[in-house]
Amino acid sequence: MTELQDLSERQQAFLLIAALKEGDRAPALLDCIGEGRTEDARQVLDALLKQAKKSRPEELQRALVGLGSEGKVALWSQADPGWIIDSLRGESPLVWALVFRELPRAKVGRVLAELPKEMRKFVKAMANNVPADQVWAHLKKALEARFPTVSRELWDHPGEFENFHRLSADQFLLLMRELGLSEMAVAFAKVDRTATRAILHRLGVEEAKELRNRIKKGGNDSSEVMREAQMNILSLEVEKLKTEELTLEIGFSVFSRAFGQEHSPLTPIFVYKLPPRYGYVLKRYLDLNIPRNHPEKAQKIRERLNAALERLRPQFS
Repeated sequence: MTELQDLSERQQAFLLIAALKEGDRAPALLDCIGEGRTEDARQVLDALLKQAKKSRPEELQRALVGLGSEGKVALWSQADPGWIIDSLRGESPLVWALVFRELPRAKVGRVLAELPKEMRKFVKAMANNVPADQVWAHLKKALEARFPTVSRELWDHPGEFENFHRLSADQFLLLMRELGLSEMAVAFAKVDRTATRAILHRLGVEEAKELRNRIKKGGNDSSEVMREAQMNILSLEVEKLKTEELTLEIGFSVFSRAFGQEHSPLTPIFVYKLPPRYGYVLKRYLDLNIPRNHPEKAQKIRERLNAALERLRPQFS
């Protein structure tokens, strides 16, 4: 007989909520929702409703809370659509359709928009196909294996990186740009005009204007902080970077210096938050810098990150 844990997390959540809210009337919902139109789901719901009515709400609530707070979060359903498209390239329309059933609705539209027109038509035609639980469980396991996982505890409570975890991808990229400009302003604060002019010519018009204003405004950074910023930029081989990539790449390098070894399990959250072309760059810097980051310096970088985020808050509201 099928048990609750044999079903997908989405099915488990649906059945637990249905039993908790509707009680003995819950079976009437099974034919209305895709997650319920299987014999396995019906068997599990029947078993849930056979629990003693006095203790049933408490037991169901405990199972529902456990479903949301334990185990791991598979990043395939949280990742930027670009990662999903890359991982499913070459798969059949049926596989795409099944995956869309598990994705947040807002993300489905973004992924569909990237597919060829003919593929979109086939995927939509198969949207109502409901596979046997065993088939979907196998497909989901295969898909999850293509992505990293993080513990649910870490996903819900990422500690000092909480503020950055909650940012959208667009907001996160704005933060990276702010970090890049701030790092350049510190590095070139007391450098001769020739060197400053060289970096300004590498930037777009608006970013060059912003950087020039920040340099003129100056700051109270120590010589050690300025030297570290200069060495960081020199290590990036900026002459090989495209104009539109330069500021973001410097920002990624700064962000990667905020991680200690103990923060390594968090890194996939930020890599997969971004489109692949940015995620790969961030991962490269994280892999490079985390082994050699000093705890005290990483803490100071985290303070800089929070200060930069506060400067951007008005733009996010």
